[in-house]
Amino acid sequence: MNKPALRLLVVLLAWPLAALAQQEVREIPTRPGVTVRFIYTRAEQPVASAVLLQGGSGAIGIYPNGSTNSTGFLATGAARFASNGISVVVPDTPSDRRNLHDFRATPEHAEDIAALIAYLRQQSTVPVWAVGTSNGSLSAASAAATLKERGPDGIVLTAAVTRPLSAQAHLVTDAPLGEVRVPALLVHHRSDGCAVTPYDAMPALLAALKASRKAELITVDGGERGSGTPCGGGHHQFLGIEEPVTQAIAEWIRRHPPSR
Repeated sequence: MNKPALRLLVVLLAWPLAALAQQEVREIPTRPGVTVRFIYTRAEQPVASAVLLQGGSGAIGIYPNGSTNSTGFLATGAARFASNGISVVVPDTPSDRRNLHDFRATPEHAEDIAALIAYLRQQSTVPVWAVGTSNGSLSAASAAATLKERGPDGIVLTAAVTRPLSAQAHLVTDAPLGEVRVPALLVHHRSDGCAVTPYDAMPALLAALKASRKAELITVDGGERGSGTPCGGGHHQFLGIEEPVTQAIAEWIRRHPPSR
């Protein structure tokens, strides 16, 4: 596996913004008797699609008008990703669960993600990625490792959880990372103050993705520290630099099309 040196994100990438289709709230069956509600936003000329997998409890509370209870990096990211050529679904928790605690590494959760990936592949023939933030990184990595051909064509793990200091910390290392073969991008703020997501764990996490066709780390600096809890905002959520971070992710996805 190619293991490049760390890259520093310091500039705003200059991809032109595309016009967006109207955001829609949809719901599909994922397992027998189970449905998942999600926000769907289609890029005008998509080059890729992505399932945006939330951190925290995974519950974002999607309302009929497309608003949510969450202000996290991915929960608010539909328009940003679509403006960079990536159509997205932003899912809530499945109908049989109130949260995703002790669920992210399960076969049932993988099946929910597989249904969302299949939905995106029905909408367009472009590659489909799984993008997970914080606790959601375990969801993305587990899906890639276990779903194989039904899984994502690549994964992006932002602010991934690596330290078990809380019962609600979903460690990305609980996924069989050595079985992830698709391209994998890590995105992490150098000054992330969340206790369960230390930046110094990134080299080991990158090395654990040893079977990935391409694995790389984007190190982020700048933005705002914020006034809330370190895990709920600030550098952990890329506060103040959401747009350039999203653009950097989109650029990396463009440059690493799947081989399958």
